[in-house]
Amino acid sequence: MKEGDRVPAKRPVRRTAKRPAAAVQREINKQLAAYAWLQALGTNITAIGQTKQLSRRKSIQAEGQELIDIGNALQALANAAQSALTLEQGSSASNNLNALGNLLQAIGNSIQIIASNES
Repeated sequence: MKEGDRVPAKRPVRRTAKRPAAAVQREINKQLAAYAWLQALGTNITAIGQTKQLSRRKSIQAEGQELIDIGNALQALANAAQSALTLEQGSSASNNLNALGNLLQAIGNSIQIIASNES
């Protein structure tokens, strides 16, 4: 280019309001995987708590119960999020059943937390 030549203006990048379906599905799958790991972490924390409850010492048993509650809370949170994300994938029979299963697990974990605090 010579001095004084005009540089053509760059066109602004157009952004669409909707992302392509494949990109949305990929994002949902990433979130589902993250919540699956959170659920697994909750399961492991609950297992550690259950093991601590085998102790003869009351203080370690109490610590075990706290870990069980934390683990169940993590599992309930992860299952509820997975249920919502599964429904975002579409309303197929498979997605609906998977969402229902995740929701039932979340409810079950929540009931376990409530029941342990009642005793």
